[in-house]
This record gives sequence, C-alpha cells and structure tokens, in this order.
Amino acid sequence: MTAVGIISDIHLRDDHSEAIIESLNAIQDTMSTTHEIAHIFVLGDLIEDSDSQTDRHHIELIQSLFADWDSPVTYLLGNHDILTLSTDLLSDTLKQDTFQGIQMVAGQPFVYLDSTAAGIANRGRIGPKQRGWLAESLPDGAIVLSHHPLGQFSLADNVWFQTYPERGRVWDRKEVLDIIADRARVTISGHIHQSSQCSFRGLQHFSVNAVSKETPSKPVSGNYAVLSVADAGTVQLERNLV
Repeated sequence: MTAVGIISDIHLRDDHSEAIIESLNAIQDTMSTTHEIAHIFVLGDLIEDSDSQTDRHHIELIQSLFADWDSPVTYLLGNHDILTLSTDLLSDTLKQDTFQGIQMVAGQPFVYLDSTAAGIANRGRIGPKQRGWLAESLPDGAIVLSHHPLGQFSLADNVWFQTYPERGRVWDRKEVLDIIADRARVTISGHIHQSSQCSFRGLQHFSVNAVSKETPSKPVSGNYAVLSVADAGTVQLERNLV
C-alpha cells in the first residue's frame, strides 16, 4: 500500500494564524509517526483572502512550512488563493511551475486540475483548454484531484453552500465527468468543508474536510486525510482529526 497525505482548505489568516500553524505542525507529526507518506497534495484555499501584501506573506509562510515536511508536496489552487494574487506570483512563491498536471507516486498517476476561475464568485471551472488537455493526457486508472468537487455530494446540511449549492461544485462538471468517468479510479476534492463519499457516474468521489473554517463555530479543526492505494486497484481514504 502507498500512503498519500491529503490536506485542504487551510485558510491561513491573521485572526487564527498561530492556531492554524500549530494544527499543521500537529498534522505533520501525526502523519510522520503513523504512516510512511510518499507524497502530500494540498487541495487549495491555502489562504483566506485579505489584501495582496497580507496574502503574499501568508503564501510565503505556507511554502516555508511545507518545505520542512519530509514528503514532496504538490499544491492545487482554490478560489480564495487567486482573489488578490496572480497565478504567476503563486507559482513563483510556491516553487511550482503549474497547477495542472500529472504526478506519479509509486507508479500511481495523480492528475491535478486547476478549478479556479476569476469572476464567478467561489464556483469552480475547468474550462475548454484544460478539458482538452485532460482528454488527451488522462492516464487510465488515474486519481483525479481538484479543489472544487466533481462528485454529487449532498449540500443540504452544509452551512457554507446549502443555500447556493451551485457555488460548491465545478461549473462544467458534466463535461469533465464525460472525460474521466470510464478512465479514472476516483476523484478527491475539498472546498465544501465536509467529509463526504459518494458514487457517481461510475466513480467513487471523496471530499476532504477543511484544516480550518470547518464551520463558523470551528475556526481551526485540523482535518486531514491519508489515501492508501493498493496495486490491485483498491483506494481507501482514512479521515483523521488531530
């Protein structure tokens, strides 16, 4: 079994910065002592948007924190990350050339997508250019990662998205699922700040809860997940609460 760490929705911000950093350090300690983590994927919303100067400082802090982790890290972007910062600046600061690509982990392909889009509030969008790349490049049996969900998760009781559930999903979700449904193994996402699992369009879909801002009454909750992948095709997501 190969173990992969999944972290989402850190929302680093001034109000709770010390507690969030302590939570990330606790996650690192727990992961390193309970699993041999081959790779870490951070699924976006690294920061809680404020102003460009503050947001840049917080992105730099995120990068410095994860640089000390034993496992290599791949970042995805979330809707909060792009409100005051450009993708080029995020790329330079996080030392990652692209936020769309394929990462091989112990022979298992992980496809990560950039679901951010300016001008559509906090909804996600993959877009025709990225969908074209996905149709041509998606390896069979890939695990597909995005900030915004591709699964059909119920948002009826979700404090953030129950009133406007369209803001909790990828806008062109059907078109993306048309591409990946018969070729991918599973999708994993964040954004909705809830732990969920469902089967939709022949795929298993997992949602990983937020490190912080799980709900308004839980400003820092320390959620993360460990994905265990077996050669035989079994995928298991263990959700943990520090």
